[in-house]
Amino acid sequence: MIKLNAFMLLLFVFVLASIVGFGQENQSSNQIQTPEWFKNAVVKKRAGINLKTAPEFINDLWSAIYTISTKYQVPPTLIAALISVESNFANVKGGGDVVGMMQISISTAKNISKLLGLEPPKNGWDELLTNHWMNITYGTAYISYLYKKTGSFQKALEMYNNGKNKTSYAQMILKQYEYYEGLHIAELKSKQQNASPNTSDYASLSNSATQTDLFEQILSNPAPSATETANASNTSTNSLTGSLSNSNGGSTDKLPPLFGVTDNKK
Repeated sequence: MIKLNAFMLLLFVFVLASIVGFGQENQSSNQIQTPEWFKNAVVKKRAGINLKTAPEFINDLWSAIYTISTKYQVPPTLIAALISVESNFANVKGGGDVVGMMQISISTAKNISKLLGLEPPKNGWDELLTNHWMNITYGTAYISYLYKKTGSFQKALEMYNNGKNKTSYAQMILKQYEYYEGLHIAELKSKQQNASPNTSDYASLSNSATQTDLFEQILSNPAPSATETANASNTSTNSLTGSLSNSNGGSTDKLPPLFGVTDNKK
């Protein structure tokens, strides 16, 4: 199990500020700036399955992840990690009716639509395969629902997968999440070092010795291997019915609340 200890509490404060910072940059032009680490991650993952990637696609994808995850109070880097593991940032079809970047089943999406009041796709549910904004909306809404119900991203991810390898799946997502957080912090730190101290909203955090230690510690965590990723993600059979009947209890590796999400397991 991934050990989430006190250093994560401080880390998330820094990451929250950094992610919001990326979202707020270029506000005058109504654009969300795409982090370089995300650009590189998407190109590399998609190249591994022989897909070419246009810069416009990457920018639109990050905009979707950032906008939707913020709306549903889930860390954008967690959603990016889930998509990376599930689909290599591609619109793909899985087993059964599992589709799209977040590999959510159409039957689950229909239940989520009713439960959370999401508008069904006007062009039919097959649009979940080709429309990544819609797919990410349904997948993120489901993750947010499960997290609020359990108070634990570990548990939420297990229920999202609902397969025989759901525990290793959840651990894999969280490992990728930590890795992406490290890249994000590294990029933000570099940007701050190259900027005037008067232009940085988070100078006090980046100058903290404690934060520097945490930054070095998280960067020491390797990214999940391709074999680990494949073994963990190929059993996704997310089911809203299954999650509702197995949502009791907390988790020892519970993440702290982020983006205003209430931790309901005291």
